[in-house]
This record gives sequence, C-alpha cells and structure tokens, in this order.
Amino acid sequence: MGDEEEEDYMSDLFIKEDVRPGVPMVRRVREALQKEEKQKEANEKNRQKSVKEEERERRDLVLSSALGDENKGFALLQKMGYKSGQALGKSGEGIVEPIPLNIKTGRSGLGHEEFKKRKAEEKLENYRKKIHMKKQANEQAADQFRIRFKNKQEERKMEGDLRKSQRACQQLDIQKMLRICLQTALETVLQIMTKAFLKKGALDKYV
Repeated sequence: MGDEEEEDYMSDLFIKEDVRPGVPMVRRVREALQKEEKQKEANEKNRQKSVKEEERERRDLVLSSALGDENKGFALLQKMGYKSGQALGKSGEGIVEPIPLNIKTGRSGLGHEEFKKRKAEEKLENYRKKIHMKKQANEQAADQFRIRFKNKQEERKMEGDLRKSQRACQQLDIQKMLRICLQTALETVLQIMTKAFLKKGALDKYV
C-alpha cells in the first residue's frame, strides 16, 4: 500500500520536499531504478535452480565439510592413530589434503582431453616448423642477395678496369701514331735536306 499510495500534496511533507527544477525527475528515476533492482532480486530468489546447479551446490557443500566419525574410512584411520590435519604415512611424509575430485561434466569421451592436448601440441610443433622454414628461407634469400650484390660489384669493378685499360690502350696507340708520324716527318725532312745539300755541292763544282 505504501508504494502504491498517491502523494498528499496538501500535507507538510510536500512543503518540506525539494521543489527545485529537475529534482522530482531525478527522484522518480532513482525510485524506478530501486524498484527494478528489487524486482531483479525477487526474480532471482524465485527462480528455480537447474539440476546441474543443485548438484554443484550439494557437491561443494559435501567437499567443503570435513569427514566425521560416521565415515568408516575415517574411523579406521583414527583407530590406527591418525589425527585430523596430520600427514599420511608412518613418518608423516605423505599428503595432508585429500586427493582433489575432478568431475567430468562434458559429453566428450574418455581421453578426449589428452587427444585435444596432443592435437594442440602437434599444431604448435607444425607452427614452429613453419616459422623455422620461413626463417631459413629468409636467410637463404638474404645470402643470395648478398652474393648477387657482391657479383654485381665485381662486374662493375671489372667494367671499370676494362674501360681504364681501353683508355690506356687508346692513349698508347695515339702516342705510337704520333711517334711514327714524327719519325716519318723527320725522315722526310732529312731526305729533302740531303738532296738539297747534294744539289748544292754539284752546282759548286761547276761554278
């Protein structure tokens, strides 16, 4: 009745309320949110739990509680001198906590987890092999590039040496031709001068 009751605007409570612009809207929103939260809590409480949830809650409750004297195995251990919290074994070198219970909830068969683990390891190994092969291919490509670059440098050097040799040969040929031309010119000049001297000598005889 309290939530559904309409507000009495003639009462003193209405005068005491904050009537600033926008404040009533904020209050309504807050009340709506609170009402929604309460509804959610009620729905959660009234919701019927599934069989799996009930089984899990019962299992957790049993596993969290310690064994009592009504347990036959625990009673036999106590008769043999075992005390709660003590390690197993004659000299106390055994385990203290019981072996954990691993419950299989999936629909896969026995050994499926090992199969999945083996498949994952094989996939990882194949991936590692691919990475290794890719690395080797990159290294081979780098080696081939270095070899090609070195061969190209050697070819450029040989071409440069060949051009230098050709220029040197051309210069030698030019020098040789100049010497030959100079020698020929000197021989021609000597022949002309010799003939001129001979002619002068012959003329002197008749003078």
